[in-house]
Amino acid sequence: MKRLAYLQQESPHWREETDLTRYFVDAAYQSIGPAMCSTPVLAWIAYEHASLWRMLCWMALFWLVEWRLMLVIRKFRRHDTHPLAVYQYYPAIRDCLLASSLLWGSCIWFMAPTQPDRPYEMLLLLWVSGIFALLCIMMAACRDIHVLFFAAFWAFPVFSLLNDGQRLELVALLGVLLYLLSQWRFVRGFRQTLFETVQLKHANQSMMEKLVEMHVQASMKRESLEQNRLALQNALAEGERLLECDALTGCFNQRALRRQLDLYAAASQENGQGWSLSILDLDHFKQVNDTFGHQAGDAVLEQLVHKVCELLPGEMQLYRYGGEEFVVLAPQQPAAALAAVLDAIRQQLASSRWEALPASWQQTISAGVVACQPGDPVNHSLQQADMALYAAKHRGRNRICMASELATPVLQGFSHSS
Repeated sequence: MKRLAYLQQESPHWREETDLTRYFVDAAYQSIGPAMCSTPVLAWIAYEHASLWRMLCWMALFWLVEWRLMLVIRKFRRHDTHPLAVYQYYPAIRDCLLASSLLWGSCIWFMAPTQPDRPYEMLLLLWVSGIFALLCIMMAACRDIHVLFFAAFWAFPVFSLLNDGQRLELVALLGVLLYLLSQWRFVRGFRQTLFETVQLKHANQSMMEKLVEMHVQASMKRESLEQNRLALQNALAEGERLLECDALTGCFNQRALRRQLDLYAAASQENGQGWSLSILDLDHFKQVNDTFGHQAGDAVLEQLVHKVCELLPGEMQLYRYGGEEFVVLAPQQPAAALAAVLDAIRQQLASSRWEALPASWQQTISAGVVACQPGDPVNHSLQQADMALYAAKHRGRNRICMASELATPVLQGFSHSS
């Protein structure tokens, strides 16, 4: 467990070392099957040359070590839930691999021929060298056991070659030493390559985490900006509504009327359809203010707007034109239809109870209606409706008058006094 303490306290690359250890363990687990299958092949080669009991003893020891290695790695895989938990079984796995390496090297003694046989001995040495090359790929990930691995594997083969002391063995020893040097350089270089690969993987993972975090932050900021945009849009819409809303009655004011008149006139010019408008006025409203006060007059205006808006069809809109005068717009409606609607409203208001006025008081309205044709100037249409209104006043009030029913000279003679 010293390696664990080292990684926790001293190594700045403990995550990379953890991944390399996992690579080592996975490679060791995958090597168990081929290693156990290769021993019968080696035994078949050595059957006619080596001592049977030595060969069986070596195979038993080797299979025991491999079986132990398999059990430890399986425990490791079941408990590998945290990076630092990797090293709970690492010492046992490492020791099993070192024991396996020692057994591979010692097979030169266990499989030694009972009679001198140079070709067989060279074949055995080549076999061991090939096994060592394969194990180097697996052991390269574990920096802390490189020296132990080399020493455990080649201790007995080197001792055996030195012990014989003959020319062929010394030449073979020189070849082994050169081979070990090249393998050492390979292990160190391959280990560095593995480390850099894992380091790059962690860098990419860290970059992806940062990109995901930046994406989440950008999404949150975008959502916040969208909320602010909607809030600003709603505030602007509310401000626009307040600008076009009459403070006393709550209906649209003259600013909204002018904008809507221009829109209707443009639409009429484009589609070639006529529309209509009306100006209505409270009869004797000055008398209401003079007799009952301006507060009563304001209450009458509020009640008028409330009642008219209730009785108007959905496509028609009411606007306060000024004082006690109001305008009703009827898009794509003939003047006769608007006049009929206003006449029904007039009758309803004439029989209504006005809250701010005595019960005996009958409050009526008069209205002038004009048909607007495509291309008619807006101000001209308002003037025609205004003349029709005062024609209704001239005829006795409490009535609806259409501009088309009046002669132009007669209209010009109307006074604007109520």
